[in-house]
Amino acid sequence: MTRTFAKRAGAVIGALALGAVAVFGSAVPASAVPGNIDESIPRTLTIHKYQLAPNSPQAPGTGQLIPGGVPGGIPLEGAEFTVREITSVDITTPAGWTQAGQLNANIPAAAALADGAPTVVTTNAAGIATFSSLDVGLYYVAETATPGDVTDPVAPFLVSLPFPTGQFGTPANDWIYDVHVYPKNSVSDLTKNRVAPAPGSVEARNPDLVRWAISSTIPTLPAGTPLSQFSLTDELAPELTFVATPPAGVAPTSVTATTAAGGNLALVASDYTITTAGTTQTVAFTPAGRTKLQANGGGSVTFTVLTRAVDVPANGLIVNTASSIVNGATETVTGTTPIGELTVFAYAAPPVAGGSQQTPLAGAVFQLFLTEADANAGTNPVSIGGVSQWTSGPDGQINIPALVPGTYFVREITPPAGFQIPTPAIQSVGVVAGPTSVSAPVQNYLTVPHVQVPAWQLPLTGGDGALWFGVGGGALLLIVVGAAIVVARRRATEAAAPVA
Repeated sequence: MTRTFAKRAGAVIGALALGAVAVFGSAVPASAVPGNIDESIPRTLTIHKYQLAPNSPQAPGTGQLIPGGVPGGIPLEGAEFTVREITSVDITTPAGWTQAGQLNANIPAAAALADGAPTVVTTNAAGIATFSSLDVGLYYVAETATPGDVTDPVAPFLVSLPFPTGQFGTPANDWIYDVHVYPKNSVSDLTKNRVAPAPGSVEARNPDLVRWAISSTIPTLPAGTPLSQFSLTDELAPELTFVATPPAGVAPTSVTATTAAGGNLALVASDYTITTAGTTQTVAFTPAGRTKLQANGGGSVTFTVLTRAVDVPANGLIVNTASSIVNGATETVTGTTPIGELTVFAYAAPPVAGGSQQTPLAGAVFQLFLTEADANAGTNPVSIGGVSQWTSGPDGQINIPALVPGTYFVREITPPAGFQIPTPAIQSVGVVAGPTSVSAPVQNYLTVPHVQVPAWQLPLTGGDGALWFGVGGGALLLIVVGAAIVVARRRATEAAAPVA
């Protein structure tokens, strides 16, 4: 059964018969009546279901009510118990009690003889299931459905109604008609969370990397019960891939453990194996590793998995699944992290002030930075999948495919041929969860206008040659005018001369 991050512990391995919990000396048996069994007194069986913790009492229960419940006990809701009477045993006779003692030492044989009509009750939020109106007799009790976080049901047990206090009870030699049992389960809390990188770290400068911490508590098992299986598995979302070789300075996938007191539990390579198969990665503990874990019940194991985001879902949320298998039972949780992308559009500024024409420009080279100081200095650029600079194509766009949401600084380091670096060359942009949108609401989209390099003044058409043509033409004009004047004067002189 799948649980969320806030889910409480998942249980592992069965409880001790009749509650595995000691009864305090001050406790008074419920409906204790001395003498012979009185079949006229109503009988009830109340099951109190708890988690088994390192400090849980381990002595057998006596059927008595513990006022206030088990100290520090955490109730388990949703456990289904089925009760069947063993009708062939008559506890109103000495022979019946002899048979009951023999069957209590051979529970499988008792199960085969449990032929009464089943009565089924499920524990409530307080972890309590109550069976009432039961006949006098011997009953076989089994947990037939477990809560989602229970990996193994409570071991079946026998209880008689009424139940004897025995010669050492308090008081001794009485009958308990309202019988209380306190079966408990070992617990292992499974959670999955994204681990944020340290600010300014190499991992932070690779914002497509997503690190997950899959943690499970180490179960506290009843004495004699082995921890036969303990594994944690990460099941990749479609938007993720495993990172086999992380960038230099980024820690790889790892396994750590702690004691119940929170101290480090040293693990060596032979304590576990990590295997990758398709979209799953699993850490499984070896017998040597499980021995270490079992000796530290109440501690925890964390499987830290490094993944890379390669796509952005429509809602901007990557949902990743993890599971644990402890002694054959599986528990599943999910973890969620937001992811976005960024598109930058380089274009030629409109030729007319106020115009709307945006002509795409190829060849603009951009880098991305986490801080403005780094952008100004051109140091510590963001890297996505080993790429730390992007060049616009014929559509004028670059696309940075996967980024953890936040504020980034875009710097153009090389303009398209014939254009200037924009002013300012650095722009901040907010990346939100989800893909790029160029329609309302616009998100994860930055436009960068460019102007051409300044034009220089060219020489006058023809250069100096034109000047000399002008000078030569002026001289010819003067010659023509001069000649016309000379001709005109000569004619005037000839006209004024006397005729011979």
